[in-house]
Amino acid sequence: MSDTQNTHHQGFFSRLFKRNSEPSSTIELEQVIHEASENEVIDEDTEGMLHGIFDINRLRISDVMIPTSDIVTINASATIEEAALIISQYGHSRYPVIGPDKDHVIGILLAKDLIPYATGLKNLDDGIKSLLRPTLIVPESKRVNSMLKEFQQKRFHLAIVVDEFGSVSGLVTIEDILEIIVGDIDDEYDTEEECISIKKGKDGKYTVLGVTGLDEFDEFFDTELSDIAEVDTVAGLVTHVLGRFPQVKECIDIGDFQFKVLECTNRQVHLLEVKKITKA
Repeated sequence: MSDTQNTHHQGFFSRLFKRNSEPSSTIELEQVIHEASENEVIDEDTEGMLHGIFDINRLRISDVMIPTSDIVTINASATIEEAALIISQYGHSRYPVIGPDKDHVIGILLAKDLIPYATGLKNLDDGIKSLLRPTLIVPESKRVNSMLKEFQQKRFHLAIVVDEFGSVSGLVTIEDILEIIVGDIDDEYDTEEECISIKKGKDGKYTVLGVTGLDEFDEFFDTELSDIAEVDTVAGLVTHVLGRFPQVKECIDIGDFQFKVLECTNRQVHLLEVKKITKA
């Protein structure tokens, strides 16, 4: 360490710990931390983490939650195969299981709990409901630091967020909170592409995300479904042709394809199974 760096270090710690110049507010403490980074007492990553600690004391759950529109759910009536297909498509470890819609979360399904049944090692006679874990429900106004403590105390990793009227407005995970401090956390499922929009199965059928753009669909299948209606996504096309929001397991033929809804709510189509129609 150079003499200049030693001087900077000594000056920083003197300012931080000297009785007459102790920071008297969070703002002053943050300024001292920033000065420490500029003087290379700490690196930028450390500065970012320290500021993140301040942030979790200021922010509310509504500031960090995943909005309802982006939540991947599994319907309570889904079969083991349907649930496994959704888990395979999205790669998350936990999924809210819903009744009629996303405002009726009846439990949380852990992907690892489904594995023995999806692989045939165990039999499941009464559906996925028997596998559900309890749901932690929290208000939008809850402080992030308080949420982190509750996650630690109750050993939960996910909570459903509701607004003042009791409607589901989002979802928050312990990872979302930790990322405020340490930055983005990549797991084994994270790639440059968030998820695969169109995936071919072994049976020749395809699973397609509802948010897949029609232009992408047309390019992939060499078709022109985007000419049918002025919509942007596969989900929008299915809803347009039906004239209403579909239900799970509902099928519809469009062009040379049959679309089967695998996962949806009364407001959004999340996942479909697509197969080419064999014409006589």
